[in-house]
Amino acid sequence: MSASGAKKKGKEYRLHSESGDAAFLTFSPTLIDPDALVFFVQCLFVPEPYWEWLNRSHVDAGIPPADTSGALAAYSVMPPDSCAHAPAATGLARARWAFGGRNRAAVGAALAGQLEAKELPRIGRLLERPGLLEEITSSQSPSVRRWGAVQSELVLMVDDYTAQQKEILLGATELDDAFRQGYREWEGVRGRRSR
Repeated sequence: MSASGAKKKGKEYRLHSESGDAAFLTFSPTLIDPDALVFFVQCLFVPEPYWEWLNRSHVDAGIPPADTSGALAAYSVMPPDSCAHAPAATGLARARWAFGGRNRAAVGAALAGQLEAKELPRIGRLLERPGLLEEITSSQSPSVRRWGAVQSELVLMVDDYTAQQKEILLGATELDDAFRQGYREWEGVRGRRSR
């Protein structure tokens, strides 16, 4: 992870894009097996516009650095069967990695290989807003999205879409008037600050 430019802090690695968006790779142990270290590996994405949207009431005082609490999208890094705590499980239980004394090196090598071959390229693609937008608006399951598709698209692409594109999306029936009003106010303030 360090070779990719990620910065380590505690049990997470953080990557940044030139646009100020952040990706986090987190490792979360869980105490469910006395004979193995069981943990989840998750990738979380915090685009700068979404972080500002979440902290819009604090813009004048200064927005704190992005953290995982502001993830617009996330996914679990799924272990191969040989590294899974419960390979036959479904749902969240299937996402648990595990190692004991005898297979520690093998699990570490498998995780490092998967990060290098699959996850880092995906993280790089999702750190670019068009790539993240594609996954957020995708109908594939499971979704990486943690918020509604239309709201996510509007906030993510606030700096890139034309006024007409935004108004078309703001007309979506799943949005309520409070969101529309809040978005228009935030977009106006953001636009004035960037001039």
